[in-house]
Amino acid sequence: MNILKTYQKAGIFIMRIFRWDFQLHFFWGFVLTLQGVWWPPFFAAGIAVTVIKEALDLWSKKHWCWGDFWYGILGSITALIYLYVGCNRLNWR
Repeated sequence: MNILKTYQKAGIFIMRIFRWDFQLHFFWGFVLTLQGVWWPPFFAAGIAVTVIKEALDLWSKKHWCWGDFWYGILGSITALIYLYVGCNRLNWR
C-alpha cells in the first residue's frame, strides 16, 4: 500500500469520528463560551445553547443526538479550560 492510500484511509477514519456536524457543535460551544470574556453570562452560553438546541430537536424531530450534545459540551469545557489557563498565565484575576 502506498502512502496516498494510507492517508486516504486515515482521513476516512478520522472523518467518521469527527463528522462535520460534530465539529460545528464543538466550535459553537467553544466560541460562545469564549465570549464570556466580554460579557460574563456568555460563560454558560455554550452549554445552554447546546441543551436548548437538542431539546428543540427532541421536540421537533423526536430525536436527541448524544453526539451533538457531547461535542457541544466538550467545546464549552475546552473554552473554559483555555480561559482558566490563559488567565492564570497572564495573572488576570
